Amino acid sequence: MLDSSMGRRFIRMNIRLFLLFAVLTLGLSPAPPACAWGRTGHAIIGQAALAQLEPAKQARALDLLGVSTAAALPAAVEEVCFWPDTVRELPQWTWSAPLHFVNIPRSSARYDRQRDCPDGRCVTEAIPKYAAELGRPGLGRERRWQAFAWLCHLVGDLHQPLHAGFRDDRGGNLVEVEFRGQRYSLHQFWDRTLVDDRLHEQEKPELRLDPWPKSVSTAPWTPADVAAWTEESHELAVTRAYPSDPVIGEGFADLSWAVIRQQWSKAATRLAHVLDLALDVPVAGEVSGPSD
Repeated sequence: MLDSSMGRRFIRMNIRLFLLFAVLTLGLSPAPPACAWGRTGHAIIGQAALAQLEPAKQARALDLLGVSTAAALPAAVEEVCFWPDTVRELPQWTWSAPLHFVNIPRSSARYDRQRDCPDGRCVTEAIPKYAAELGRPGLGRERRWQAFAWLCHLVGDLHQPLHAGFRDDRGGNLVEVEFRGQRYSLHQFWDRTLVDDRLHEQEKPELRLDPWPKSVSTAPWTPADVAAWTEESHELAVTRAYPSDPVIGEGFADLSWAVIRQQWSKAATRLAHVLDLALDVPVAGEVSGPSD
C-alpha cells in the first residue's frame, strides 16, 4: 500500500500521464456533443482537486472511486467527473440538462435564486445539493459515487463563463465565430475548441494547475460560496467571453486560454475544499489507499 506522500505523488504523476494520453488521442476520437471543458478538462480539474485533499479524505475519495492501483486513477477520474454528460441524453436523465448551467440577465451582476433558478434546477443550486448528498451518513455506495460525479462535474461546469451566461443567446450557443478557418458557436469555442487546440500545441503535454489560494476564513463551506462563484463566472461572461470580431484571432485566443487555466485552478481548489468537508463520512468498506 502507498503512504500518503506516495499517494499524492502518484496522483500528480498521473495528471501528467493522463494529459499525454489525451493529447495523443484527441485527434483520433469523434467529436462529442458540446459539453463544458470536455473529458480532458473535467479530468484535469478532478485529479488536481484530489491532489489537494488531506490524506484521509484523499483515501476515502479513491476508495469510493474504486481506485486500488496508480494505473487505474486517470480512467476512474475521467469516468466519474464526465459521467453526468454521458447520461444526460438518456431518457431517465433528460431532467438533468438544466443542472449544467444557469442564466443571469445581462443587466444584473448578481445571482437571484427566485429570478434565475426558481425550481432549484440549475448548476448553482445543484452543487450544494450534491455536496450534502455526498456527505449524508448511510447513503449507499452507488448514490455516493453519483453524488461525487455530479459534484466534480458541476463545479467544473460552473467555472466555464458561458455556463453562467445569458438566456437570449443560450450561453453563446447562438453566436457564430470563426477560429483558424473553422466555424463554431462561441459556446463550443470555450467548451472544447480552444482546449483541444492548446493541448495539441504543447511540446510537452503537461498542464500544471497552481492551487488557487483557499479563503483565509475558517468558516464552514456554505451554499453562499456557490452564488459568489456564479457571479464571478457571470462577470467573465460579460467582460471576457465575447470577442470584438467574430473571426477570433490569436490575441483573443491567448487571453481566453489564460482565463481557462485560471478557472480550472479555481475549480480544482474549490472542489477540493468542498470534498474535504463532504468526505467526513467514511465510505462503507473503505480501504487505506491505492497500491502499486
